[in-house]
Amino acid sequence: MRCYRHLALLSLLGALGTMPASPALAQTASEIFVSYPESGHRVAHSHVILQGSVTPGATLTVSGQAVPVGPDGLFMAWWPLKVGTNDLRMVTRKGGKSATRTLRVIRTVPRLLPASPTAIDRETLTPREALEFWDLAGDSPAERTVKVGFVGSPGGRASFRINGGAAVPMREATAGTYSGTTMLPVQALNNAPVTVSLTGRDGRTVTATATGRVSGAMGQAQLGIQNPGSVRGLALNEATTLLTDLSGAPLLYPRDEMAFALVGRQGRDFRVRLAPGVPALVTQTQVQVTPGALPVAAGGPIRLRPLTAPGTDAAPVIPLAPGTQATPAQPASALPAPASNPDLSLYLPLGGARLPFTLIQESAQRLVLTLYGPLGTPLAVPLERDPLLASVEVRTLGLGVTRVTLNLNAPQIWGFHAGYDGDDLLLTVRRPPALNPARPLEGRTITLDPGHGGSQGGGAGSLRIPEKGLVLPITLRAAELLRAQGATVHLTRSTDVTVSLYDRGLSAEASRSDLLVSVHANALPDGRDPRGVRGPEVYFTHPQAQPVAASILAALRAGLPELGSGAGLKPGANLALSRPSTQISLLVELAYLTDAGNLRALHHPGAQERFAQAIASGVSAFYAAQAQR
Repeated sequence: MRCYRHLALLSLLGALGTMPASPALAQTASEIFVSYPESGHRVAHSHVILQGSVTPGATLTVSGQAVPVGPDGLFMAWWPLKVGTNDLRMVTRKGGKSATRTLRVIRTVPRLLPASPTAIDRETLTPREALEFWDLAGDSPAERTVKVGFVGSPGGRASFRINGGAAVPMREATAGTYSGTTMLPVQALNNAPVTVSLTGRDGRTVTATATGRVSGAMGQAQLGIQNPGSVRGLALNEATTLLTDLSGAPLLYPRDEMAFALVGRQGRDFRVRLAPGVPALVTQTQVQVTPGALPVAAGGPIRLRPLTAPGTDAAPVIPLAPGTQATPAQPASALPAPASNPDLSLYLPLGGARLPFTLIQESAQRLVLTLYGPLGTPLAVPLERDPLLASVEVRTLGLGVTRVTLNLNAPQIWGFHAGYDGDDLLLTVRRPPALNPARPLEGRTITLDPGHGGSQGGGAGSLRIPEKGLVLPITLRAAELLRAQGATVHLTRSTDVTVSLYDRGLSAEASRSDLLVSVHANALPDGRDPRGVRGPEVYFTHPQAQPVAASILAALRAGLPELGSGAGLKPGANLALSRPSTQISLLVELAYLTDAGNLRALHHPGAQERFAQAIASGVSAFYAAQAQR
């Protein structure tokens, strides 16, 4: 999935409101429009997707080779590239008139050094940034491991040393690419250099020193506090504040004032010890650093907020015998869940400590909160019960790691989040709404997000309307259809305006929407052959979105079979608009801009109506199925 962002090519379009109904009518025989790639584009692959449009009825040649052109002037070609600069001479002809332009595409290849004379490419030498270890004695072997690598002459023998110590051999994985690792000893190091050595086929030995140096100490861990006001919303899960594991994979989305034990530095990141053997990286600029250690949290029994909201007829919270697990007071099918009924709220007593935690939906009816840090008293299952809860499980997984698992009675989760509330950590789960089987959308709140807009063009449409202009009318029509069925529909934009990425999810959260659907059109990245890749796809992060995602996908396939079946559902997606968890969130890719048939469907008024009908009917079918439960 990719959205092209070559906005210079889109500037000719002007405001969406002034675009001609048929872009082809505005074209002249003297014009060649290339939507992708832009001239000067650099690509590290053997082919590029060459696409755009010419005057309907015109012919097109590229570097003397005829390129198929549709009746509407559309062309798409999987174009081969030679290494280096490719000047593609494009010529279009119609009725004795012609036009030419040259499109420059540069194919890059990895730099390879000759076997002789022996050499090291110093720009590739790692580590490039300083590595600091503030508590070597507390680090696991994996956390004390230093990786060294470089590109040099192939077929040689390589090694590296830290601070002039013993040589560590390096292996050559691919021709000329050398790497090796070593585990630092538990001893002080002060700005120690990392030096590599390569003996080549010609018998010559060359050395080089990495720019990143290594320092090590014991017992100098510090405390880092997430900057107040740096985390917006309840559960947007912004990538801008993400903590990763040591390989860069997403690990933890922090909350304001979350506290971390800082035990080192890797370039621009602090290394965090969530628990012994559980490292993470956090950007230096997002935390305040102070001396001290992670505070000990209070612990004790988890509490449930009583169901005492006026006008509710849900069963009250009933005390349980100490030591037993929470069990339902009535089956999920009997849950009335009126609008005034408060969310299910579990208070984890921390005594004001802001311990780090992660919260994931492990399966359809299962939420798992993992708490990192010391507890004065172990957490215990709540002494109350709730009709939404089948059970609460509390397990200590190791030193400083506690897992709290919520098993729910309801087969569908409608939103969840966790954050600090006074002295406690508050875990919140939305109750199932009361749905009328005759009109299941009555009273429901839905946010529809037409992708991109304003300065964010999205995918550059080859028929001269970018992605932002194709998805907007479809989404507006889907909103009309949903409103006609009784839903309250919020739109993140209704005109061609710029809306920031996370403001879209924030608006859904602020309106307390049941559902966030972001509408887009797909495109392939460089290096992917577009031929045969077509059809709808639906992306979601949390299992709570799978039923509605499947319902929308089924409606798209049934209503627009000419698109192709597509790759279907994409669970576990790491996307800004599918990560928010306060409501069901998903992203729909209606069709591929890089497939001629799909693109034409996105432009056709009749198909646009069917796209809108599919979105609305998919959402409606989901709510209807939930109402029948």
